[in-house]
Amino acid sequence: MSKLLLIMGDLATGKSTFANMLSQRYSVSMFGKDTIKEVLGDTIGFTNREENLKLSKATMELMMFLFAEFAKLNKPLILESNFHTGELERLHKIAEEYDYDVLTLVLRGDVDILHQRYLNRMNNENRHPVHLSTTLDVYEDFRVYLEHGRKEEILGNRIEVNEDDFSYQTDDVLLTQIDEFMGK
Repeated sequence: MSKLLLIMGDLATGKSTFANMLSQRYSVSMFGKDTIKEVLGDTIGFTNREENLKLSKATMELMMFLFAEFAKLNKPLILESNFHTGELERLHKIAEEYDYDVLTLVLRGDVDILHQRYLNRMNNENRHPVHLSTTLDVYEDFRVYLEHGRKEEILGNRIEVNEDDFSYQTDDVLLTQIDEFMGK
């Protein structure tokens, strides 16, 4: 049985970095929402928040398509995003159709720590413009966004990770759990 590893959770928890680390660890392809959205933003462009949200929707449709194509070949895959319940349901439906095991890693952290990281990322890193069309630099907007995301129903097997300092990325217990799932 092939494997689908989903990595999701709060903003600024290191989801993309961890997904890339795991991709290398298991020699498995990984697709992250941010990277796909950046390619679409560069190719199609956008001029306002509404168009940016359309890029997000197109990105998720591409992730569904990519998983379905990998599933036809029975190939393992890692997907990283801030998935919503409906998207998770669609992924699980594809997984069931193609007899995949699914494990979801859910990264959560302290809102104050995450907001500071988010601000640092926005102000001090060369972030792609597709990530700059929100009001999440405002603490209250950020907090409400995280609270909304934390209400999403997470289907199937999952591991919830408290992420305040990135130590989870080298945690032997967590990595062993993922190794066992991936068959390493």
